[in-house]
Amino acid sequence: MKKANPTISVIVPVYNKAVYLRECVDSILGQTYRHIEVILVDDESTDDSGAICDEYGRKDGRVLVIHQKNGGPTAACAAGMRQASGDCYMFVDSDDYLEPETLSEMA
Repeated sequence: MKKANPTISVIVPVYNKAVYLRECVDSILGQTYRHIEVILVDDESTDDSGAICDEYGRKDGRVLVIHQKNGGPTAACAAGMRQASGDCYMFVDSDDYLEPETLSEMA
């Protein structure tokens, strides 16, 4: 049976994308669909990406931050999936953004 309002876990692998990261995360948090959790997986960035992730983790309860030893995007996605509690996953590159209705249409 299909759940009426499934929770979507949005997993964002992050590596040295500080320049784009705020726009990316803001576009996810600004979705019209509200049943979300955002998992930011910092893959041992050497720029300010990790600090930006932590900032979002402190200010929004929907955001979970994982810091891990660099293992590449596949390892970062796998780490996010292990921590996800949603009914389904969506992966967003940290230098991309979502249109406001993206998750509503997905759900």
